[in-house]
Amino acid sequence: MTFSDETLSAYLEGSLDEAQSRAIEAAVEHDVELEHRLMALDPLAPVIQDVFETIPTEVPKFDLPEPDVQHSSSGVLHVVAVAASTAIAAFAVTFWATRPAELGWAQQAAIYQSLYVPETIAPLDDSEASLDKQFEMAEAELGRSLNRETLEALPGLELKRAQVLSFKGKPLIQIVFADEQGRPFAFCVIRQGPDAPPAEIKQAVLSGLATATWAQDGYGYMLLGSSPQTDLNSELDVLTQTFAG
Repeated sequence: MTFSDETLSAYLEGSLDEAQSRAIEAAVEHDVELEHRLMALDPLAPVIQDVFETIPTEVPKFDLPEPDVQHSSSGVLHVVAVAASTAIAAFAVTFWATRPAELGWAQQAAIYQSLYVPETIAPLDDSEASLDKQFEMAEAELGRSLNRETLEALPGLELKRAQVLSFKGKPLIQIVFADEQGRPFAFCVIRQGPDAPPAEIKQAVLSGLATATWAQDGYGYMLLGSSPQTDLNSELDVLTQTFAG
């Protein structure tokens, strides 16, 4: 059976009688082209598109209307709205459930550090005067000492820079070293706040770098090697004792 655009529009407006409406609904179940024509004439389509483009990152709550089974022809727009709302809700839930987990500060720092190569740190100004200014600024932002003397004495590492970064409004300090082969090495400290829970030392490979993370007394710490195989234990022993509170 062929339906004109005028008939389909009348169906969407709920002005067809019950027999005609049921005929269209039965035909749509088996006719994809008719379904596309119907959707093209549907005045709700632009609204649905706008919702899809602004879908939230958290599962929204939907109060879907109950279908009116007593007035099938006059409730066509109501049924279409329910179907559209259900589709949007299903899409939103699927999007929320499958979206990538938000990265924490340690993962973000590892990604940033993984971009470093020996040529990145070779030209850094690591003069005494430059490091003095960098550490003064970093410690002021962080609200604690960075124990520069200990950092400068770490075996096999040359102190190159202390850089002030930020993660979600919290100061994050990246201290960069060069190992004996000139490869980048780093130690990061973030101020998490007095209510932040402590965390035991956890070693992992993040973004292709050996890492160790821990947290204590409102600060988070992270040590990053130059490769997945870097042995961090000797530096870790010194730093966990130095930054114990």
